[in-house]
Amino acid sequence: MIQLHEVSFSYNDLSVLERASFRLERGEYGFLVGESGAGKTTLLKLIYGALIPSSGSLNVLGQSLADLTPSTLPFFRRKIGIVFQDCNLVDTETVEQNLALPQKLIGTKIRILRENVDNLLHQMGLSHHKMSKPGQISFNERHRLAIARAIINSPLLIIADQPTEPLDPKLTIEMLTLFDSLNFQGTTVLVATSDPELPERFMSANNTAPKRVFTLKDGCIST
Repeated sequence: MIQLHEVSFSYNDLSVLERASFRLERGEYGFLVGESGAGKTTLLKLIYGALIPSSGSLNVLGQSLADLTPSTLPFFRRKIGIVFQDCNLVDTETVEQNLALPQKLIGTKIRILRENVDNLLHQMGLSHHKMSKPGQISFNERHRLAIARAIINSPLLIIADQPTEPLDPKLTIEMLTLFDSLNFQGTTVLVATSDPELPERFMSANNTAPKRVFTLKDGCIST
């Protein structure tokens, strides 16, 4: 599902990844743990094709990212649900419209789109905000909306960049449990976090099966 082999990446003269390798199999739930500035966001951007490695090979969803072109990259990304660290919502659109965007991009019929949007708004506790703009709802609610938008198209892979950092402990477990239910249905999940205790805390609180934990430090990945 995700295979990195000796991937390196630098911003100008600043080395972020140095021959990093790891493998997350189809249907697994993994945590990518690293301190702030360790390169977690950079690694996720490489996985969804926003950045190109300096060296090494990267294969995601059976696709070598080196073979992607500007015309094929959008179709590749439709298989991935991305939760951005800054939410990346459209401030001029309502909560309902933000959530509907991924469905519109794949041509979902209006009736089904509305059902899916309404169901997820209810599940995320956002129904009463459907006509609000992102700037009119709380920080926690914006992150819930970002997660809902990432999962609405039932992606094969979900990658989340520190999705629980601003959330309270109860909501953190709820969001990770939501990912867990999707993982149980076959979706592969990779969650980046700067909290090294989060994977164990989640597994203990949820009494769930062990998850893969990858640690990113000094440009390298260990398990």
